[in-house]
Amino acid sequence: MVFDKNKSNKALQEVQQILADNACEHEVFLEEKEASGYKGYDLVLVIGGDGSMLSAAKLFSHLNCPFLGVNLGKVGFMADLDSENLTNELPEVLSGKNLLEEKETLSCIYNGEEYTAFNEIVLHTQKSYKLMHFELKIEDNLIYRKRADGLIISTSNGSTAYSLSAGGPILSPEVKGLVITSLNPLSLSARPLIVPSDSKIEVNLIKTPSDLNSFIIIDGNQEVKIEDKKDFKVTKSEKSFKLLHPVGHDFFKTCRDKLHWSLSKDENSSN
Repeated sequence: MVFDKNKSNKALQEVQQILADNACEHEVFLEEKEASGYKGYDLVLVIGGDGSMLSAAKLFSHLNCPFLGVNLGKVGFMADLDSENLTNELPEVLSGKNLLEEKETLSCIYNGEEYTAFNEIVLHTQKSYKLMHFELKIEDNLIYRKRADGLIISTSNGSTAYSLSAGGPILSPEVKGLVITSLNPLSLSARPLIVPSDSKIEVNLIKTPSDLNSFIIIDGNQEVKIEDKKDFKVTKSEKSFKLLHPVGHDFFKTCRDKLHWSLSKDENSSN
């Protein structure tokens, strides 16, 4: 299956030709058709960036199959096939020369409903300059009470996304942990916190601006308005997110390339 996004027609046509040349049956996702109607596939191939990968993961999680991304975005930690080198890279991956990475996901329970996040769960108000007061507990132990613009609870996968922009650390994919980062906290001593991924986390809102709505935001594309109930729980989900990479995939090389980690010309030329 190919997940078709705007501005990806050229890559889509090339992908379809490669799939046909390699006798791979496929179908292009049509937005007018319910995602739940797609069944029995072995791979979801996403054309776009990491945002497209997250959207596809949410739509097709019921397939329980790996995802492979053709990167058309600016960064792309999950979509790492080079759109300019598909003729060489894609057939190799399809032939079985690939790496399978299984990533942890988050479950957020609020007001009796469960939501799944692949990158992060964010607590925020409508306006970033309005502080909220919240309490964080882990395994029923009080960690802190803070005034801040909000809070990010991120998987290792999400540690290179919003959490990174907010000053959080990058977690290697092998690390089974979560990053908890306050957004613009009032306390200058506040620092991101790394906890085991199987931790039971509870967030309680003590006070929010009376004239603004507050939200739990799932992966940046789903908003859950906080009503009378002021607390929510976050745990590791039983679901996982499977990614396929080319055989030569190197997470830290991706960091060097995408985040422009400083390397001298001599060091670049030796790699």
